[in-house]
Amino acid sequence: MGRPGKYTLAFKRKVAGAYFNGDHSYGQLSVLYGVRRDTLCRWVKQFYGELSITEPIPPDMTDAEQKELEALKRQNEELKKKLEYADMKATALEILIDVAEKELGIDIKKKPGTKQP
Repeated sequence: MGRPGKYTLAFKRKVAGAYFNGDHSYGQLSVLYGVRRDTLCRWVKQFYGELSITEPIPPDMTDAEQKELEALKRQNEELKKKLEYADMKATALEILIDVAEKELGIDIKKKPGTKQP
């Protein structure tokens, strides 16, 4: 049996995940975490299937950052709803114009190639 591991499995995943996120090169990670480059290469190969497909490992966030993230998520949802409403409104107005043109027999929409006075 091999010698006991110097690094925890969670630490190995974290470092390999940083590589998969594209944040750092092997050399940068080696300096940042104090781990030999060949060891990093082995960890990346070890966790390739697990980490390359899943979402990147998020860094630890402070309470303020977590609150800001939640506020941004809420704002994003509100903006999505507003955009959906604006799209529906634009579609309804286009239908209204089409019906008005047909019913009243007048051209409301500007035709391409029309000369300006």
